[in-house]
Amino acid sequence: MKESIDYDYIPEEYLKEIEEAEAELRQKRRKKNPYPSSRDVVEAVIEAVGSFAGHPDDFPEYVLEILKEKGFDVRHVTIKRIWRTYENLVRKGVISDRLGVLARYDYEE
Repeated sequence: MKESIDYDYIPEEYLKEIEEAEAELRQKRRKKNPYPSSRDVVEAVIEAVGSFAGHPDDFPEYVLEILKEKGFDVRHVTIKRIWRTYENLVRKGVISDRLGVLARYDYEE
């Protein structure tokens, strides 16, 4: 006759192995950082304008560093998005053009 298998009993060595594998999986499944919202990008640009000292070409990288420090995933934040946000804030009068990158053209003669 066939022997019956006791499924309720797990040997200690296998149990430890399973627990170690589960611990490794938990470490691999670390929490992902959230993507920054438009408001987060606006706040980072405003903060960056107040403390940035350097060439305007380095400004987007500075904004990305601020966002990273706040715990955001910046893979999908483009340089174009940062400059568009900067331009909109200057045009609305929220910040001044401290970097001097927006040319002022007067079309009125």
